[in-house]
Amino acid sequence: MNLWKNTLNPCRTVKIWSKHVRSFIQFRYVSNHPMLYPVMGFLILIAVGTVLLLMPFSSHNGLSFFDALFMATSASCVNGLSVISVGQDLTRAGQIVLMCLAEVGGTGIMALSTTIMLLIHSKMNFGQQSVLISSYSSENFSSGYIIKQVIKVTVMVELLGAAVLFSQWENLPLGEKIFNSIFHSISAFCNAGFSLMDNSMIGFYDNWVVNLALIFLIICGGFGFLSLSELIGKRKNGNNRARVLTLHTRLVCIMVPLLIGFGTLAFLGTEWNGSLKDLQLSDKILVSLFQSVTSRSAGLNTTNFSALGASTLFLIIILMFIGANPGGCGGGIKTTTAAIIGLLGFNRFLGRQKTQVFNRTIPEATVDRAMRIFLLSIIVIVLGCILLLIFETENLQGKASQALFLSVLFETVSAFSTCGLSMGITPDLSSVSKVVISIVMFVGRLGPLVLVQAVISSPKAGAYYSEENVMVG
Repeated sequence: MNLWKNTLNPCRTVKIWSKHVRSFIQFRYVSNHPMLYPVMGFLILIAVGTVLLLMPFSSHNGLSFFDALFMATSASCVNGLSVISVGQDLTRAGQIVLMCLAEVGGTGIMALSTTIMLLIHSKMNFGQQSVLISSYSSENFSSGYIIKQVIKVTVMVELLGAAVLFSQWENLPLGEKIFNSIFHSISAFCNAGFSLMDNSMIGFYDNWVVNLALIFLIICGGFGFLSLSELIGKRKNGNNRARVLTLHTRLVCIMVPLLIGFGTLAFLGTEWNGSLKDLQLSDKILVSLFQSVTSRSAGLNTTNFSALGASTLFLIIILMFIGANPGGCGGGIKTTTAAIIGLLGFNRFLGRQKTQVFNRTIPEATVDRAMRIFLLSIIVIVLGCILLLIFETENLQGKASQALFLSVLFETVSAFSTCGLSMGITPDLSSVSKVVISIVMFVGRLGPLVLVQAVISSPKAGAYYSEENVMVG
């Protein structure tokens, strides 16, 4: 009866609904759980991208809902996996939509949402600042500084990359040369992995200018905004005599060249008599270097991955799983996470109770977070791989089913690490598998730890159970 009375009273109805709308806009639950801001931001971005890609102006022959959802998720999560031909199936408007989704997703929906909140509310609460700061650096920089650095670095590097790529597109009209340059510069810097060419960058496998330009963009985009600005800037110590780098940046500066060098030599060794057999020595080195760089989250490729050997593919799976640096556009568990886990094992092997490096002790909270990220990532990949195997091998038996395992594992790790490399099975995935891959991409972009912290409160310290030993080894 009260509901009927409220319905008959327009003023009261408007008042009640206004109250509910205000409550929704204020995101009361989200305010109490700051980690939900990036989650909701990406969900909104994916939803908007899906709707835009479903519009008639975005494609020549129209996209199904699952294809549009997959492409919007892939672009927003800067993955690069594609179930369609970006250059052939999408119109120029659709390509611009895809490019904008990659730009927003790559530079960080958190930076964008923080900018909006700063404009509307003038300032953020402590919880919101903590989310942004922890996403881009281990240092307590202000959110305004972070946003300024993100915009500055992004615009500067992408314009430089586009200018270099512009000189390499031959036999194209001026308008297409400009768009191709901007599209591939954004795709490389954001580690998105999309290309307007069906064979990615295979046609430029021997072009040193294009390869080095893309490598530069990929490394800058995956390096981490504040680590990059810390190297470029003039951050000095208290005596103003020498530049001081944080432990985070020092680990990053070691891991990046180490992984690139290891990946290049390993690819060169495993594919010397394989996919690199007919290439000149300089081209073998260039192809190996590019694949080593792009495997850690970029998604562009200058060789056919379906023709690579099993040992090479397993190597690339490891590189994809490690991924890029924290605070960058890339995915994976991150280089510093891998470094901390390695240092943890090394220090425990030496009998040390603390994880130490460079005359510093890494806090136990950081070590614990690295282990949780590692374990949760393994769980997500295993579950995603099992589901894909169930759906994709439903009508296959015996060796036919077994032969698909490596391709499915490669696809799952690529989706989780937001890399975008594929052995060619992406367009043939079923609708259910596309949804599974979309979820894996979403979780991988935000990080499984972020999703867990978004919905689960941190446990409070309390009493512990008594200890009892367990034999190991």
